[in-house]
Amino acid sequence: MTVYLHALPKRRLGAKALAPWTDIRSPIATDAMHKANALDAAIRPIKPGYLMLGQALTVRAMAGDITPLLHALSVAQAGDVLMVDAGGYADNAVLGGNMTTEAMRLGLAGLVIDGAIRDVAEIRDQGIPCFTRAITPSGPNFSYIGDVGAPISCGGVQVKTGDLVIGDDDGITVVPKTRLTEVLGACQDTLKAEAEWDRRIKLGEKFSDILDLTPMEPASFKA
Repeated sequence: MTVYLHALPKRRLGAKALAPWTDIRSPIATDAMHKANALDAAIRPIKPGYLMLGQALTVRAMAGDITPLLHALSVAQAGDVLMVDAGGYADNAVLGGNMTTEAMRLGLAGLVIDGAIRDVAEIRDQGIPCFTRAITPSGPNFSYIGDVGAPISCGGVQVKTGDLVIGDDDGITVVPKTRLTEVLGACQDTLKAEAEWDRRIKLGEKFSDILDLTPMEPASFKA
């Protein structure tokens, strides 16, 4: 029974590279990727108001096994988002308050659990962004099976260590590290377009006209 540590990227995004993303929310990012890379809507924040931005550190943990997450915390860096593929397993928590205390001390940007957590009131009070599929009082297993740093599927999205993770009240979007420049440009174009739409709507234009929708046609029958 082994938890495997895979090679972790040495090159991290600095504050300057991350700065343009601070105004980008998850809906804008997924629109920029043609509605792709948004995690399953069942993975929700445990508290409203989170704004999470950081690079993924991936974890694979099956059947409520906590050991891969504990090992991940031992190699995590400030600014990481712990992205955990726990297989959607809801019967045992793989994250609790002691672990988020360590995550806070390390300066992690947040945690995303495709599985279950517990100690929710404590984690809410701590303030670290935390998103999860399920909540349970049941404690974890110690099976010593899993991976840290390997490509995973989290909430139906393929995630690699180093990918950019954006989380907020709408959910979570993952931007592949190889597409950051392309997607950022598309996001900025979308923000400009939406600002122009807002301006025109406030001046009295109908949104349907702005979007140039095909007109409705009279019904050929009586409802």
